[in-house]
Amino acid sequence: MRVDLAILRAAAVLAPCRQRAEWLGEWRSELWYVRQSRGGSGATAFCLGAFKDALWLRRNAPHEEGSAVSRLESPVKCVLFLALLGAVSLWLAIRAPYTRVEGEPPLGELLIRLNLHALLISVLVLPAITSLRLGEYPENSHSPPLPTRLRRWFFFAIKIALIIQILSCAAVSLKLIQPYVWAVYLLAFRWALIDQRQRCPVCLRLLTNPTRIGGASQTFLEWYGIELMCAKGHGLLYVPEIPTSCYSTQRWLYLDPSWNGLFS
Repeated sequence: MRVDLAILRAAAVLAPCRQRAEWLGEWRSELWYVRQSRGGSGATAFCLGAFKDALWLRRNAPHEEGSAVSRLESPVKCVLFLALLGAVSLWLAIRAPYTRVEGEPPLGELLIRLNLHALLISVLVLPAITSLRLGEYPENSHSPPLPTRLRRWFFFAIKIALIIQILSCAAVSLKLIQPYVWAVYLLAFRWALIDQRQRCPVCLRLLTNPTRIGGASQTFLEWYGIELMCAKGHGLLYVPEIPTSCYSTQRWLYLDPSWNGLFS
């Protein structure tokens, strides 16, 4: 009995802080029913399933209930944070001693080669760890004007440019060898793609309130996946749990501007 409760308490650490007490209480209640119905057999296996449930709850928790670390919800905060990292990495690169080895190209040419190699490796390997598609954003009668829709591409380009500058300077100041540089580039570009897919195409803020809709058995006739919403009421994002012919990737739905007043 103590072992089962210890497993639940360990899994509770993975649950969001504000929901942890309620989550643990529910699992302890269910554990009591499991013991009553099964006579104690299978209780440990039941408790081990709590880790998967806690991880799912943390992954789909609203941003304000996630970790205390800033999620860079605002696009301005995100760009300023990357710009600050870029300034620090540039300062470190300038102060780092650089001794040119005979036969080695100048530093500028070396950086260009390093970035081109890293970009090539990223393009080839990235599809294996995350999708390169940013989703579908079909126009409707509530779509914003073209300049507003183009802002998300401008924002994405700024992120990629800052990431390249940060990693280039970091590679010089830390004297990283190529395999490590490629690995860091892959992780950084993967973050940039995931972050872009989780933002509203209008205000560029991170989406909130993930809600699971439907079930796996209803995939053929009904929607099954996660729905996220813009806190400003600009629209909804549908992320399919299982890609289908109708929803092979996530899809955005623009809402009528009258919805803005309900969220602001």
